Amino acid sequence: MIDAINRVIANTVVMVKPQHFSFNDETAVNNAFQTKLTNLDISALAMDEFSSMVKKMRAVGINVIELDSPKCHTPDAVFPNNWFSTHVILGKHYLYIYPMFSKNRQAEVQIACLKNALEQKMNVPYQVVDFRENAGNRALEGTGVFIFDHQQKYAFLSLSQRADIELARKVTDQLGYRLISFHSVDRTGAPIYHTNVMMSIGEKLAFVCLESIANKDERDNVESALEAMGKEIIILSYEQIYQMAANVLELVNDKEKHFLLLSESANQAFSKAQTQIIDRYVTRLPCDIPTIETVGGGSVRCMLAEVF
Repeated sequence: MIDAINRVIANTVVMVKPQHFSFNDETAVNNAFQTKLTNLDISALAMDEFSSMVKKMRAVGINVIELDSPKCHTPDAVFPNNWFSTHVILGKHYLYIYPMFSKNRQAEVQIACLKNALEQKMNVPYQVVDFRENAGNRALEGTGVFIFDHQQKYAFLSLSQRADIELARKVTDQLGYRLISFHSVDRTGAPIYHTNVMMSIGEKLAFVCLESIANKDERDNVESALEAMGKEIIILSYEQIYQMAANVLELVNDKEKHFLLLSESANQAFSKAQTQIIDRYVTRLPCDIPTIETVGGGSVRCMLAEVF
């Protein structure tokens, strides 16, 4: 059994193989980070990147549960954190299921398969809470849009077509977390599609692109909350978040050593001063995923769904 009770940083993640990976035209309507590549075997390249990443994580003692992609057309199945999250509330384990924005991403959901894999690995039962019920056309894309701090019970949410505020309140009310919502925009002034491309929170560190929060009151509120939580803040630029420097995730291994999972692109984006701060708290574990990152418009954090 892998202990998940009272954890604030996960030691186990679920990852889904990109067996049908390709450019997703449905998500491109509001994901400015996607780029279409041609004349390449995109799926094969993505599978190679995925396998190398899993191998690298397991080599340092991080637990990985691998799932196959559903057999239907699911080009973004490699980003499972958008359709589920796991939580421990009063000693009971919960599997939250979320409504996603695009039709072909909705096809990624495989509750029975996931529940079985979790219960076999963790040796505990999981109760399913499905937030798709009565959601209508509203979306709330899991830990793509929620940045949770499980230690101090905060949830940060950048509002967009993929992050409905009323559904978010239902989630945070059940968790007993304080919700801090705001608006962030990309370089074109359009809403940033997922909070986790402009923000990440670990045990001691927080990464945030404050300049993407145009409203001063909202920007000050986010920064003040992070300071009140005692986080050391790494302030990122637009250029850095386009290199996926915010799309990172802190995990621990089987010896409770802390790692920061990130892409090679993100790793190269940090300044020397920033890496010196980061290295005081965590060991960087960069993974080379240029195809997934470029075509999918998401990076390492999007590929990792924490298990609690």
